[in-house]
Amino acid sequence: MEFGLVLGGGGARGLAHVGVWQVLEDAGLRPSVVAGTSMGGLVGAFIAAGYTGAEIERVALSVSWRRLLDLRPGPGLISGAAMNAWLGQHLPETFGGLTLPLAITATDLTTGRAVYLSQGPLAEAIRATTAYPGALSPVPLGGALLSDGGILNQIPVDAALFLGARKVVAVDVTAPDPLELTARRVRLWNREVALGQPHLGTVRALRRAVEIMQAQLTEARLSLYSPDVLLRPQLGNIDLQSFHRSTEAIRAGREAATRELPRLQAVLG
Repeated sequence: MEFGLVLGGGGARGLAHVGVWQVLEDAGLRPSVVAGTSMGGLVGAFIAAGYTGAEIERVALSVSWRRLLDLRPGPGLISGAAMNAWLGQHLPETFGGLTLPLAITATDLTTGRAVYLSQGPLAEAIRATTAYPGALSPVPLGGALLSDGGILNQIPVDAALFLGARKVVAVDVTAPDPLELTARRVRLWNREVALGQPHLGTVRALRRAVEIMQAQLTEARLSLYSPDVLLRPQLGNIDLQSFHRSTEAIRAGREAATRELPRLQAVLG
């Protein structure tokens, strides 16, 4: 059974996709098309280029993610040169050089519409889908100004269907879970509550607001475009920037796919 593999966005949480791919690969369940958003688009590009799960894990654990993807809201002036150079070392220049059809989502800031990229320069498409608002500069491409695909389409099931997938396996690594605070943060929070001035801090509050909005929008879109199997790795308090916890995220992906492997095999034949 041909199927599409759809990988959602989520920063460091998206490294769970690597573990999911390892389980699918070991079980002989190989997609005919791949679609992804943000980190899901990046991992999806490696899968579409023919990388094994073990190879992607080695790349993920060896790269300096902070150098490539600093996702802290800021002036948005981080250069894409380092990322372009890194992508050029590992991936083909265009979508046409991939082994599998790939669709990557982005958001056009000029029109406010979702954009689906499946041909042309690959590095620019990946930079666009990972351009977290306020942290990474938008990417001008074909008359559009492209930013993070997760703004409008965090889990692009529709993109896989457009590419011709008959069945869809989607992986959701959005963070809708209740906020978990560190012990230090809890102590500070309790002190602030006692003073009548509790707060999360500007950056943390902004990022949490984006996570909540994305989670709600994702649920709405999944009700319109429902995958045949939806995997949700248990990532706990691994957040957008927790690239130092890459091994944990990959393991969570493996565990999620292993739990659902009988269902995956039944649905995908």
